[in-house]
Amino acid sequence: MNKIFIAVILILVVIIGGFYFLNGDSTLDYNPIFDSDKDALKPGMETTDPVPAPTGNARTFVIDSSHLRFYMNGVENPDLVVNEGDHVRIEFSSSEGFHDWKIDDFTAATEKVNPGNSTFVEFIADKKGTFEYYCSVGQHRTNGMKGKFIVQ
Repeated sequence: MNKIFIAVILILVVIIGGFYFLNGDSTLDYNPIFDSDKDALKPGMETTDPVPAPTGNARTFVIDSSHLRFYMNGVENPDLVVNEGDHVRIEFSSSEGFHDWKIDDFTAATEKVNPGNSTFVEFIADKKGTFEYYCSVGQHRTNGMKGKFIVQ
């Protein structure tokens, strides 16, 4: 008797779940902040922490690491040059060793990755100058795993 009762309950749960899945629950699509037609804030719903839009160009650098060095297009520890306001994306991978890519002045860092893995970091180059990027693993920076990030 108990087995039949449990089977009936399970069948009802599956039927009811399937009904909601197939018909959709419109309350799940409702977003009180964004207007689905315009994807903009509704009046009176301003955020208190706006994210500034980048004013410059999008710049992507594909960087690999191997033997305590960074490489881009065959160049060892290349100078990365951008303009102030550029949106920067570092696509980072490791061919050898456990490494990351980090730049303190923009509070930007990739995850640490093992050989064969990749990650990325994005940030806005919001101040001019010459800065140092480096690998933060162990003594890799001291051993020469660093380069220049130049914002013009």
